[in-house]
Amino acid sequence: MMKTVVISGGTSGIGKRLVELFLNEKMKVFTFSSKKKNVISFTKEFEEFKDNLYCYQCNIGDPKDVKKISSIIFKKFKKIDFLINNSGTNVLGPIGKIKVNDWKKIIDVNLTGPFLLTQNLFKLFKKNSVILNMGSIASRQGFPNWSSYCASKFGLKGFTESLREELRAKGVRVVHAEVGATDTGLWDNLEGNWNKESMMKDSDVAKFILKNILDSNTVNVDEIFLMPPGGIL
Repeated sequence: MMKTVVISGGTSGIGKRLVELFLNEKMKVFTFSSKKKNVISFTKEFEEFKDNLYCYQCNIGDPKDVKKISSIIFKKFKKIDFLINNSGTNVLGPIGKIKVNDWKKIIDVNLTGPFLLTQNLFKLFKKNSVILNMGSIASRQGFPNWSSYCASKFGLKGFTESLREELRAKGVRVVHAEVGATDTGLWDNLEGNWNKESMMKDSDVAKFILKNILDSNTVNVDEIFLMPPGGIL
């Protein structure tokens, strides 16, 4: 039986690279994006995999959307071998100027979303299933003007560590990936001058992550910490 994968935010960046890698491993992949245009272009680009790929529109920060997409996943899959909570967003600003709506959106997408998706799909996790939550260097270190993003990622790390302990007895492996600056579209919407040439490539990050979660079921890599050779940018 083919293994099954669910990846949030899989139409761009690291998520997209992971989708491609899992498909090349002959697995069935379900992914989604909040943007309809991304779903359309992604579906066309990966048309050759149409028999093993499902792509929908869903806002992971919206509980109703997550419940709806989860019901579709239950119809497609009887078990989830890999869940990758990859969706993310960010808005920069000093603490005195952060808008409440921006703060709420970042927490909803980066923290509440992974909780909602994991909770809704909980019955599909079996022994040797893997849940990977995509964290950041901002999961362990604060940065000026990044308070909302750091808060969401510190929270995600805490959620991941608690989830890991809850699911150990069930044989479900839970991994937290702390990933430094990676050349993805996330930076295009952030104010500032970002040296993308010094960042990691999303394809390299995806390959490293896949290798570590495909290893023997007798070994779990609790945390993956990846950084550009030059360190923090």
